[in-house]
Amino acid sequence: RKKPSRRSMAAESLGSELAAKIQAEAEAWEAPRELSAIEFAEGDLPVLDLGAYLATGDVAERRRLAGEVRVACEEIGFLYVRNHGVELEAAYEAARGMAELEEKTPLRRGQGFVSDGNRVLPRRETANYNESFIVKRVTTMDDTPWPSEAFRRVVVATAAAYERLAKRLLPLYAEALGLPHDYFEPYFRVPVFRMRLASYRATPKGQFGISPHVDTSFFTLLASTDFAGLVLYSKLKRKWLRAKHIDGALIVNTGQMLAQITNDTWVATRHYVIAPTPRLSVPFFFNATGDVPVPVVPTCVDEQHPPKYPPISYLASQAQAQGE
Repeated sequence: RKKPSRRSMAAESLGSELAAKIQAEAEAWEAPRELSAIEFAEGDLPVLDLGAYLATGDVAERRRLAGEVRVACEEIGFLYVRNHGVELEAAYEAARGMAELEEKTPLRRGQGFVSDGNRVLPRRETANYNESFIVKRVTTMDDTPWPSEAFRRVVVATAAAYERLAKRLLPLYAEALGLPHDYFEPYFRVPVFRMRLASYRATPKGQFGISPHVDTSFFTLLASTDFAGLVLYSKLKRKWLRAKHIDGALIVNTGQMLAQITNDTWVATRHYVIAPTPRLSVPFFFNATGDVPVPVVPTCVDEQHPPKYPPISYLASQAQAQGE
C-alpha cells in the first residue's frame, strides 16, 4: 500500500481540525426551534435584478450590481437574484419523485441518496429531516450513482444552468472586491460543485429540516419552493431572521471559502431550515478548481491586516472538512 505523503497527511489533519471546529461552533449556536419566535427579514437581503446584465454584459450595470454585492457580502452574506435564467421546474419534479424511485444508492464519497432523518451534510448530533439526492463534480460526474437516465438528464441540465450563472456572477464578485472583473477566471477553469435535490416534509416540532451550519463553498445558489423555512443569522442585528419567499428568485450566499480569501471581511452566515410545510430545494455549492490554491485577495490585506490564511485549494481545505 502506498504510504501517504506529508502533504496529504497535512491536508487530512487540516480537514479534521476544520470539521471539528465547524461542528463545535454550530452546536454552540443558540438556534431557535420555533418559527413563530423568529421575525422575517425586512429589507436585510437585497434583491438584484440580473436581467440587463446577463442579456448585454453592460459594464455600467455590472459595476452597479457589484456595489450591491459588496454591501450584502460585508453585512449579511445573503442576497436574492431575479431574472437569472435558470429553469428549475424539471429539477423540482425530480425531487418530488424521489420517494417513488426503486433504486437509491446510499451516500458514498459525497454522492448518492440520504434518507429523511439523516445526520450527514451537515454532520451533527441533531437529525436533518429531508430526503436528498446529492451529486458532485470534481472534474467529471462519471462516477455518479444515477437512479435512472431520465433523472440523470434533469440533474445534469440543472447543474449546467447553475454553473453558467455562477460563472457570470464571478465578475460581479471580483469587482465588488475592487479587483479586475476577470480576476477569478484562472481559479475557476474547472469548478468543483455539489448540487442537492432535497425534499422536506414539515419539520417535526423542535427539530431541524437541516441543522445549523455554514456553507463550505465559494458561494451557494439556492432555489426553493418556499424560502420562508430558511433561517439565517444577522450579525448586524445580532438575531436570527426568517427569509421571505420571492417567487422565481434564487438566493446567493457567501461560503467559508469566499470568507477566507477575503480575509474574513465578508461574512459566511450561519443558517438552517425549519420547514413549516413540505418544501423542495435545490442548492448548488460552487467552488474553485479543486487542486488550485487560492490566496487571500490583494485588496483585503495591508500592513495592519496581513493574510490570515495561506493559499490553499478547496480539496485541501473545505472538502476535507466535508469528508471528501
